[in-house]
Amino acid sequence: MFAFWKKHKTLKQARALAHAARKLVRINRDIMDPQRATEILGLCHSLDVAIKIKNMPKVAEFTGRLDALLGKVFPRPKHAGLRENVEVFLVAGIVAMAVRTFFIQPFKIPTGSMQPTLYGIYPPRPPESRYEPPLPYTDGEPSLLEKLYGTIFLGRIYEPTGYRCRGDHIFVDKVSYHFRKPKRGEIIVFKTDHIPDLPEPLRGRFYIKRLIGLPGDKVSIQPPYVIVNGRRLDDHPAFARIYSLKDGYQGYSIPDPLALQGAKYIRKPTDIYEIPPDHLFVLGDNTNHSLDGRYWGSFPKDDLVGRAVFVYWPYSSRFGFTD
Repeated sequence: MFAFWKKHKTLKQARALAHAARKLVRINRDIMDPQRATEILGLCHSLDVAIKIKNMPKVAEFTGRLDALLGKVFPRPKHAGLRENVEVFLVAGIVAMAVRTFFIQPFKIPTGSMQPTLYGIYPPRPPESRYEPPLPYTDGEPSLLEKLYGTIFLGRIYEPTGYRCRGDHIFVDKVSYHFRKPKRGEIIVFKTDHIPDLPEPLRGRFYIKRLIGLPGDKVSIQPPYVIVNGRRLDDHPAFARIYSLKDGYQGYSIPDPLALQGAKYIRKPTDIYEIPPDHLFVLGDNTNHSLDGRYWGSFPKDDLVGRAVFVYWPYSSRFGFTD
């Protein structure tokens, strides 16, 4: 049985070699030495005959001669294996860049403005906010193995007295808005380059907030509700959670008048902000700690990057599709 299998494999490899040799000659005939081309084809014919009558000694002889001749006529480049690997990585990199540029882009949530829907580093650390101590260890300091697991899978940052959780990492869909308009309630990512009322040091970053208002909408806040065009905004299931004041949600609030960089557009329940043409208005789910449209108004639709669709790391209760 083993001898039969070995013979079958040898004949199969010989046929493949003859086929590849003929293909090489066919592709390169215009630049080959005609004598070499004739010699290769002659060996292919002899190999075919040996294969047909299953003359194994002759199959081995002609296979060896043909392989050696091909090595002379078509020498394998130095470091060919390395080159092939590099080419594979380059192609993979180009494909990944194309996907990132046109379809799906990963982002990291830096702050807590969307908590508890999406988390930044928690508890936060300076300079993002005032200092808050880490979450304390409940059963003593974890072992090295537990810390390794927590770092890789749970996204924890370990400190001497406790740990913090890294910001959620999300995928942003950059395709949908080429085919449809943004909808109220969707979590969106946008650029901040063209927001005049945003302090200069904060421009040029990517922000993530929930879309509240579209061009022409009139927005106000009557805590814990957000009012759009005279009615409570309920276009998305997320609003019911935010209004509930449960599970960490605190509703929509009016900014503290003593806060740094005070609000300019919505400072009290009677303030109504009308969104200019081709602009969008956003709020953070955690309006108590969110620098959003209440402070700097709206941003141009052209600066919209895409829609947050999936939390891919860490593996917390928020892993999965975002809403």
